[in-house]
Amino acid sequence: MAHPAHPEPDCEVLSEHLAPGEGAAPSAPPPPPVRGARLLAWADGGFTRLDTLIERALPRAQNPLAQLGPATNAALLLATLSGVLLLIWYSPSVVTAWASLAELGPRSPGGLTRSIHRYSSDLAMLLLGLHALRTFFARKFSDARWLAWVSGVGLLGLVWFIGWTGYWLVWDVRAQTLALGSMKFLDALPIFGEPLGRLFTLDRTVPSLLFFVVFFLHMVVPLAIAGGLALHLARLSRSQLLPDRRLSAWLGGAVLAAALLWPATNAAPAAMAVKPAAFTMDWWYLWPVALTTRLSGPALWLVFGLATLGFAGVPWWLARRRPRAVFQAKVDVSRCFACTQCSKDCPFGAITMVPRTDGKPFPSQAQVDPDRCIGCSVCTGACDTQGVGVGWFDGQRVTRELEAFVTSALALGEKPALALVCAQNHGGWELFDEAAWQRRLPGYTVRPIPCAGWVEPKVLERVIAKGARAVLVVGCSSGESYCREGNLFLAARLAGTREPEFRPNRADPRRVALVNFDPLRPHLVTAAAARLLERDYQPPAKVTEFWAAGLAAALLTVVIGAATLLPADLRFRNPTPEAPEFVFTFRTHGAWLDSAAAAPAARDNRPVHMRSAQPVKRGRAPVRITLAVDGAVQEHVVAPKGLKSDGVSVGELRVPLAPGPHRVEVRVRGEREADWAGTVTAAPRRLHVLAYDGGQGFEWHP
Repeated sequence: MAHPAHPEPDCEVLSEHLAPGEGAAPSAPPPPPVRGARLLAWADGGFTRLDTLIERALPRAQNPLAQLGPATNAALLLATLSGVLLLIWYSPSVVTAWASLAELGPRSPGGLTRSIHRYSSDLAMLLLGLHALRTFFARKFSDARWLAWVSGVGLLGLVWFIGWTGYWLVWDVRAQTLALGSMKFLDALPIFGEPLGRLFTLDRTVPSLLFFVVFFLHMVVPLAIAGGLALHLARLSRSQLLPDRRLSAWLGGAVLAAALLWPATNAAPAAMAVKPAAFTMDWWYLWPVALTTRLSGPALWLVFGLATLGFAGVPWWLARRRPRAVFQAKVDVSRCFACTQCSKDCPFGAITMVPRTDGKPFPSQAQVDPDRCIGCSVCTGACDTQGVGVGWFDGQRVTRELEAFVTSALALGEKPALALVCAQNHGGWELFDEAAWQRRLPGYTVRPIPCAGWVEPKVLERVIAKGARAVLVVGCSSGESYCREGNLFLAARLAGTREPEFRPNRADPRRVALVNFDPLRPHLVTAAAARLLERDYQPPAKVTEFWAAGLAAALLTVVIGAATLLPADLRFRNPTPEAPEFVFTFRTHGAWLDSAAAAPAARDNRPVHMRSAQPVKRGRAPVRITLAVDGAVQEHVVAPKGLKSDGVSVGELRVPLAPGPHRVEVRVRGEREADWAGTVTAAPRRLHVLAYDGGQGFEWHP
């Protein structure tokens, strides 16, 4: 006979009948999740110190280093809105694009919109880079977090590509340089019938259709960011898309101030026949130009391919492969009363409630999704019956050990005090320095724990009931906490605003404290621990002085603004040789090669008029080009394109020249024969272009 479902199980009442059992058998801690953990933890500690420094004057919700992901989204949203508004003034044409932007006054509505669009895009790249760097140092790429890392790398590349196409649309010398680099990159692929680079030799041959395609990509590709974000946040609970509105307004105001003080302007207009010498450019997006101007197309593919594999492959080459059983959470169904609190608190959505399997009168039971669990142990603190948690640090067993320690110490006449210290303060369990903490907390016995969120209030109640003088829980202060919300949950449980609650009628709340460790001021945790022993500890009231908050905000604005603007307008010297060049670009057909029809198929006994000959296989001869400059003769044979060698012969020849006059002769031997001769007066940094088309003949562009 089926048991009736228990409508609202009262875990507080039911758990009173469950003393802590023996729990799981003791096991060694799991191996560290990543290689090089010590170095990464050291770098992450630098960010944590900055967090604590900033948060002396500003709340965490307004600390940009603690809100890098949401702050990036805010900057991207501002860039998108300003970009749409900029279409009022911008003309998307290779002929009119430069002029439509150059005519905007620097502080006119159109000019301000253009500057806001540029600087918000730069700010987004700065914040996105910091977010990726901090996530890397915080070791948030191993195990189930691989999806967030790989999708984040994809989003980083997507935002960069949008900016790259955006600079193309200005069509100044920056756009000219990145266009030539892009064509070099694409021409290395054997998928185009003709080299795209030769279309960018002259202004008149720059394809307007390709310019429109770039404009279309710049407008449409941002829509993919929404899909990328959905994938990026798919394995997180309570993810935050946008930051606190005050931080959003602050970032927007900073961008507006930059737009007013340093308006964005065009570089010189693109001139395809002139080699740009030097110009300023936005290194946030145009840094590949330093490579495209120096490397060949295949080398560019090799560099970018290896870089992409290296960044996207971090979860495989830097993270360790650990058996899931050694670090992931498990559910003891016999102690699960279907309260659903563990599924609500899991930071990664790894726990769901499923139909009951053991016949007990409860509607559901908890189940851990092994593809999402990272072993953070926050679920242990959410379970009032200690029915879920990581096996290597089982809540039932650890509670037994803590109770036994207190009982033994009391039997020896001691007054035991416990300090439960989050191991993430040192970068993980394997790096925890217990001796240093013992010196820092005299009078306490230090026990490391996986996370402050592991502490279930009943553990504190039981230890104090056994006679512990005090229990101090030390959490981490990182804005990029490895376990995300552990500190917040324990603080809420101790305050009685989140289940399971700490019950003051079961234990003296003056003997319990949660303190977040400030690595810049370690004496604070020592002082708090001493006051707790005297039952004189009071949580410090967070009082934000207006002048201190204003000064901190101003200083941060200057620092973030400088970090954004300085790389946005740095000088770039073009490494392309200054020597002028004679460029011969051609497109023509070679002569047809004679070929007879094949004989009918063998053993074809049909009448002659019914037999069919095989198709005629015809191809074209290569085109021969003779180029003589001041008597120095070059011979080139250019094969026809096409799988059947029946297409056009196309290409480009370049000859460096010294400044001054030069005698040049060109002879083309293809389907038609043509000759050209003339004197070329070479000028520095100029391309002197002779174009030949089989149907139109020669065209000289001095």
